[in-house]
Amino acid sequence: MALCRRGLGTHGISLLEVVVALGILSVVLMSLAGIMWQMGRQSRISGAAAARTAAAESWASLAHAARWDSLTALVGCAVDTTAGLAYTRCYEVTSLSSALRQVRVIIAPAAGITLAPETLLVQRTRPRQRSPFNLPP
Repeated sequence: MALCRRGLGTHGISLLEVVVALGILSVVLMSLAGIMWQMGRQSRISGAAAARTAAAESWASLAHAARWDSLTALVGCAVDTTAGLAYTRCYEVTSLSSALRQVRVIIAPAAGITLAPETLLVQRTRPRQRSPFNLPP
């Protein structure tokens, strides 16, 4: 009986090829896991930044809509939550002249989120005492 020589690799893949393929696959999956973790972290930070900006806009519109005489009542800080973001809100009122006040709204996110505070400035002028449209007949 004659011995036949068969070529290497004609009957499938060897154990070494499987180990190399699994090693390459594990490296690719580990890098994808790192990318997914970074994307999730950036998504959380972006959501917190959007909530911070929405809170700042909301409180600035309140400062814009408040009566002239009650602007000084807004001064101070308070802890609040908007869209799952806990933050400290501060109002500062500065009189620039007798007819002009500047309201500074500061939204500082609570600990745990690495976001810079959002600061908005609202300038308010004293309303006229009499409307020019209410002239006597």
